This record gives sequence, structure tokens and C-alpha cells, in this order.
Amino acid sequence: MNIFQQREQILANLIEACKDHDEEKTNHLLNQLTELDKSAEQKPLPEEPKERGFYVTANDGRLLLKDIDDDWSARTWDDCSANHMWNGNRQYAKWPTVCETLPPEAFPLKRVNTGSDDD
Repeated sequence: MNIFQQREQILANLIEACKDHDEEKTNHLLNQLTELDKSAEQKPLPEEPKERGFYVTANDGRLLLKDIDDDWSARTWDDCSANHMWNGNRQYAKWPTVCETLPPEAFPLKRVNTGSDDD
């Protein structure tokens, strides 16, 4: 579960705790939210690959493309852009958004040699 999913879950629980007037649970969830934000601020981003081209994620082999503008997109088997998967439902994203969207186990990305002169 990435940090955004964790935050969404805590916020959903927080809303319920507030509706139930459960002060103890509300305070506990607020502390969890604060700690989650602190840990996110302290973690450096994984190193962005320098070269443009195709990469796969370490955990599930998702195919990503870094283009000439340093934008990232998820790709399908036929080299078409996949569904909009980045935060905000966008087709292309910059590196910080890639890191926020993918789970930590997706890194480091592995370069794919397509056999093209563009590699």
C-alpha cells in the first residue's frame, strides 16, 4: 500500500471516529497521520534513471517509458500508453509522481533493451 492509500485509509477511519465522537481513536489516528507525513518527508526519492527508454518495475514487471521530455508513462504490450495510472489520473508523470504512485518494492527500475537503435 503506497503512502496515498495509507493516508486515504487513515482519513476514512478518522471520519468515522469523529462521527462516533471517539476522542481517543481520533487522537490516535491524527498521530498516525502526522507520523505518516513525517516519514514521507524524510525518505529520499529513489534515483531516477538518466537515460530515456523502457524500464520495468522490480516487483511486478510493469513496463514504463521515460520519454525525451523526462516524462514517464505506463505502457502495454503493443507499446501503446496504458490507462491513466498516475495520481490525478494522468497519462504522463514526472519522477516524483512516479515514486509516489508506485510502491517501494517497485524500485529500482530495470532498463529494458528493445533491440532498437533508440535504446
